[in-house]
Amino acid sequence: MKQLVLFGLTIFITAQAVAQKFQFNYNTDFQNILTRTIDANDNLSYFTLLKRFKANDPALTNFEVLALLIGFTGNTHFKPYSYLQTERKIQMLNSGGNFKAALGLSDSLLQVVPVSPQALFEKSYAHFMLDEKDSSQYFMWKFQKIMETMALTGDGLSAETDIFSLGPADGQIYIRGFLLGDIGIMGSGRDKHGNFMDILTAITKDQSTGQTKSETMYFQIEHAVKSMHDKPGSDKRRMKGHKRKKERAKLEIEDNGPVIKN
Repeated sequence: MKQLVLFGLTIFITAQAVAQKFQFNYNTDFQNILTRTIDANDNLSYFTLLKRFKANDPALTNFEVLALLIGFTGNTHFKPYSYLQTERKIQMLNSGGNFKAALGLSDSLLQVVPVSPQALFEKSYAHFMLDEKDSSQYFMWKFQKIMETMALTGDGLSAETDIFSLGPADGQIYIRGFLLGDIGIMGSGRDKHGNFMDILTAITKDQSTGQTKSETMYFQIEHAVKSMHDKPGSDKRRMKGHKRKKERAKLEIEDNGPVIKN
C-alpha cells in the first residue's frame, strides 16, 4: 500500500521538478561544504537553507539540499542512531492505522530532525490516509527532494561512486522508497579512505519488461558513525563530556526496515 501511495505522489512531484546535476566527492567535498554551512554570510548557510526547505522553495537546488543535509551533521541534534527508534515507532503507528498519532510523533521528531527522510515520508503517508492530500504532497516534496539529491551524489554501484546518506537507515529507504525495490544482503565496509559505508543488495524490477535485477549498492555514512563520538568545534556543535556507545545499530530488514514496504 505504501509503495502505491509513494508511486502516485512521486509521479506528481517529479512532473513538477527537474533535478540539477552536480559533482560531489565525499572525501574532498564534505568538509568544505560543512564549513560553508556554518558561515551565516554564505549562501549555503544551514539556517538559510533550512528556512527555504521548510517553505518548499521551488528554487532550492539539489546541491543546496545536499549542503542542508551536510550542514545538519554539524548540529547537536544529529544523533541518527539515537532517533532511529523514534523513526521506527512512527512507521509502526502508520502500519497500525494510527495516523493521527503518527503525525504527532512525526511533528515532534521533525522539530529537531527536520531532514529525516523516514519521518517526512511517514508524515506524508499519514496525511494521505487521512485524505489530506495537499499536506501529503507538501511533505512528499521534501522527501522526494532528499531522494533526488542522494541519487545525484553517486550511482552507488561502487565504493568510489557511493551515495551520500544522512543516516544509517537511509540507504534502505532509498532502495525501497525511491527505487521501489527490495533489499537482499545487508553488510558494511570501508572505502579506500577508511570511510564507513553501508553495503546493500538492491533488488529492483524493470517496470517496462518486468525483469528483476540485483545490484550491490554502496551508501556513505562515515559522518553518522562519527556522530557516536564527541563532536569537536563550535559550542553549538560540541557535546562536551558526553560519550555514546561505540555500537553500530544492526539493521534488520523486517524489524528495522525503512518506512516503505510492499
